[in-house]
Amino acid sequence: MMYIPTYFIGLILPTISGTLLLLLLERKAPVLARVERIMLGCVVGLTLTMYCTFAVHILTKLALTLPLFLGVQCALALLLTIVCLQQHALPLLSKKIPETHHRKERPWMIVLLSTLVAWISIKAVTLGVVSLLLTPTYFDDTFSNWNLRGKVFYVDRAITFLLPGANADTSKFGVSSYPPTIPLIKVWLANLNGEWTEGVVNGVHFVWYIAALVLLYFAVRRQTTHAWALFSVYLLGCMPLYLMHGVSAYADAFLSVHIFAAVSMLFAAVHAKLPESRGSFLRIAALCMALLPFTKNEGTVVFLPPLILITALTLWWMSMHATLSSKELRRTVLWYIGAFALIAAPWLIFKWMNGLTFGNGKAIGSLAIGWQRYVLYSIFVNTFFEGNWLFLFPLFIVLLWRRFRTAFTILFIPTAYFLIIYVGQGLLYLFTSLSGEALRQTGYARGLVHVMPVTILIVTLLLYSIWPQITVAKDGKKQTEPLPVA
Repeated sequence: MMYIPTYFIGLILPTISGTLLLLLLERKAPVLARVERIMLGCVVGLTLTMYCTFAVHILTKLALTLPLFLGVQCALALLLTIVCLQQHALPLLSKKIPETHHRKERPWMIVLLSTLVAWISIKAVTLGVVSLLLTPTYFDDTFSNWNLRGKVFYVDRAITFLLPGANADTSKFGVSSYPPTIPLIKVWLANLNGEWTEGVVNGVHFVWYIAALVLLYFAVRRQTTHAWALFSVYLLGCMPLYLMHGVSAYADAFLSVHIFAAVSMLFAAVHAKLPESRGSFLRIAALCMALLPFTKNEGTVVFLPPLILITALTLWWMSMHATLSSKELRRTVLWYIGAFALIAAPWLIFKWMNGLTFGNGKAIGSLAIGWQRYVLYSIFVNTFFEGNWLFLFPLFIVLLWRRFRTAFTILFIPTAYFLIIYVGQGLLYLFTSLSGEALRQTGYARGLVHVMPVTILIVTLLLYSIWPQITVAKDGKKQTEPLPVA
């Protein structure tokens, strides 16, 4: 209970900024549900405000103390409020987004799924409280990276590359090359709390797990019904390894929710029926994509390039099929360029100027090339026999086989993105010295955590497309039809 004021202030200010920015991006065509906008606003707001704090600190050399954090948060919120008032965007908060699917659902199904979702929620909250708030930090990456860097920033009141026990000549090539977003969030909470407390700085990780569940629900709800959206939340909540990362102070759930936000917004744009709604989704997708480099190094070198490729193909396809006019295409491309120029580019330039590496804790150029023995066997065991994902991937493979056309037409964006990421990471493990990440059952499993919400989105929508619906024919006889995906 003593942590509640810290979390309330620590989350409400970034959420206000994030929500106001989303309102501006939606303009006169609101496409997000209220809860979805607030949850995505929290995710985007935390990352964006830490980026702004980082930029102000680097440019002005002001100390990373409470006045700096509060000043940036309040100034950004005030600026966005003024712009929203000028653009008449605040009334969008009161508008309700119409439901796209009104199919009648059986009450017992809603009750059953709601009960299951409530059960996994209780389980997750219990584990989160015990693991994040009451258990001392002991995970390797948390102890030696996220919390260590945050505590160094808190004590030094500055962004520093030299960590305790590190060599000044090599410190920039390790975890110090990672974006400082999570450590800065921990410094922000510690400053609000008045002291560095592990329970306070670790609890924020649970926010990203909840955000993944909420954003998944609304992504599925836009394409299907309430019951299927609840089912997708239950599926994601049932994944043992994703739950473990959601209730621990690792950064993988944090990265996964940013990836899912970018992919799901682009996916929603393709299926939007109105040009104004399509534009809103594309602008939000541009923001989420531009934030990826400021999450983890993998966000830049692994997850961003395939997303840029798929976005380019998507925009080309929409323009060729007259879904996107030439004027809308130019405007969308400018939005993407502007978002990257304002957010991604300055951070990447900062990394280059300071000699920071772009790999996963090691420079990309330092990887040895060659066939790596036992990697295939390790991947096979991890995917199908360790229980990390239960029966998800056998089901996924069967669904891809049965609904191949749906997967690569209607669901092209999430399916292509997952396969590019999966095959790309697999090749890295099979042919480079990163094979240890697969042999030790670490990096490979975390790579699946990063795309797990996207995977659940694909599985749910493929199941929905193949699930029979009982209808009544004109002659009174019952027949079955597959449910189409919008």
